[in-house]
Amino acid sequence: MSELVEQAAERLRKAVPIMVKRGIPVTPVNYALWYTYVANENPHFNQHIDDIVATYGTIPPAKAEGLFRDHVSPTGTQENALSKMKSGLERMVADLSRDLYSTLEGTQNFNSLLDECNRGLLAPSGSGSLEEVLGTVERLIKGANAMQQHTSRFESSLSTADEEIRRLRGELATLRKDALHDDLTGVFNRRAFDQELDQFIGQGNMGPSLHLGMLDIDHFKAFNDRFGHPVGDRVLQVVGAQLNEMAQVGVSVYRYGGEEFCLIFCGGTLAQAQEQADRLRHTIEQLVLKDNRSGERLATITVSIGLASHVYGQSSITLVERADAALYEAKNSGRNRVCIA
Repeated sequence: MSELVEQAAERLRKAVPIMVKRGIPVTPVNYALWYTYVANENPHFNQHIDDIVATYGTIPPAKAEGLFRDHVSPTGTQENALSKMKSGLERMVADLSRDLYSTLEGTQNFNSLLDECNRGLLAPSGSGSLEEVLGTVERLIKGANAMQQHTSRFESSLSTADEEIRRLRGELATLRKDALHDDLTGVFNRRAFDQELDQFIGQGNMGPSLHLGMLDIDHFKAFNDRFGHPVGDRVLQVVGAQLNEMAQVGVSVYRYGGEEFCLIFCGGTLAQAQEQADRLRHTIEQLVLKDNRSGERLATITVSIGLASHVYGQSSITLVERADAALYEAKNSGRNRVCIA
């Protein structure tokens, strides 16, 4: 056991300086990644880490989450938390079911006792002594007390269940808040974008070259107005899937909001980023939206993209504004094109 403890301590002694040198945020996920890295037991994992650090100068949170899920904990932190919630709910439902059954059984028994006592009290006069009547009253009191105990237990269970549901709802809200993926499109979400853009820019002139693309689906409102929101969601999913195919080390994709997406290109030149963006635009242009039932062609999907390169000393807000202005130019000059700030 002491050898295992010493081995773990040695790995941490190696991992922490690397994290400090690389400017890796101190989080449990990152600790787990670098602990695994210095163990040097998975060459493929280490090579993946090296490629990401070489490209970004750090490990973006969304990349870290994916590495953790794929190589360190296949079930993932969020999946574990959701599993625990599910188990907690199952236990709570089982407890409520048991207490409810007990309460219903007690109610049925009490109703039977009431019927029995009622028949005895309604018997012809003189058929029962005072002692028998008092005995009936005593049985009623005992039955009522038992019924009250069953009801109190069930009320207590309901109160406990209500508190548990409130707690689980809070945990689920936290999970949703902490999630870095957009459920509908499958790309990274706005939270991941804000975190990673600030992280990249925070490296200053020590970081890689950085180019930002703002992408907007052309005439998206028309899809919703003409075909309904379910079709609009399908358009978002189709575009998200195409963007995910483009995503790789050095290119990250995010849903910024509504029908707008962001592309972060790390490394390379603006011309290379423009070439990749235009290739993506052309690929999306080939997509055709069809009716699932009839196979009828509904519409063609196109996108407009604005590109801007980060300038040292420029804030993330200014970079987004410049890319957004280039997107505005692309839309105003006919859509389905890439414009550079």
